[in-house]
Amino acid sequence: MKSHPTVINYPPKSKEEEDRWGFEVYKPTGVPKAFVLDWPSVGPGWGLPWERVEEIAAFKNVSEDLSKLTVDETYATLARQMKFQWHNIFNQVEKIWGVEKGLELARAIGRECGLRGWSSVQARFGKNVEPGPMAWYQDIAHMLYGPDTHAYCWFDDVKAVCSRPRCAFRPPKGMEANAKYCVAFDYAYIEAYMEVDPKLLTFMGPHLGIDGCQGKCVHIWTYSAEEASAVSDKVKAMLPESIKKVLKKRGMKF
Repeated sequence: MKSHPTVINYPPKSKEEEDRWGFEVYKPTGVPKAFVLDWPSVGPGWGLPWERVEEIAAFKNVSEDLSKLTVDETYATLARQMKFQWHNIFNQVEKIWGVEKGLELARAIGRECGLRGWSSVQARFGKNVEPGPMAWYQDIAHMLYGPDTHAYCWFDDVKAVCSRPRCAFRPPKGMEANAKYCVAFDYAYIEAYMEVDPKLLTFMGPHLGIDGCQGKCVHIWTYSAEEASAVSDKVKAMLPESIKKVLKKRGMKF
């Protein structure tokens, strides 16, 4: 993670670059910049092949001398264990109390995280958070969740955008049905941001889908109703009514 942002190529040179940054969803206004350009090299464990992480979690090809585990291996596997424990909690809640209780729990956790997160951002950067600090906050937040969290965040003159193909809460293979809890958690997180900041417009679209089969989640943060309104009707249609209600009051057109 760099101390100063780097300009991102725009227009992108390839479909891969466009998809990485979510430019097909949100177009830059001005010059797009980012602090993190390559998540696999951002810190310990991010570049480790996930096959190796799964081996360690299954105690395969691991020496009895645990001091031989590298920092990369330990940190990446810790992130993997956190992910599985998160989804195991929701599996058990659903099994014992049902889906609605699981969704209620996801929303409660998301709201608490969002309230605390944006309050911390404002404490660091002031009440009206500029797009650069918005992106920086997303980068550090995703770094602290550990490897297997790849969230390509960029900003321009009026907004910050985060295109996230992998994250700590995305269901692992075999638990795709838990995506509904991840989506509920994220939307509650977003609503809490706007509860803290009465001028902020923020939403997520597209997202991984309640079946976990979609490619990525893309978020936007802005104080410009015009910028928020420019998003496609397809994205607007994805938003929950509770978020639409707040965004409409803040001037976003649907």
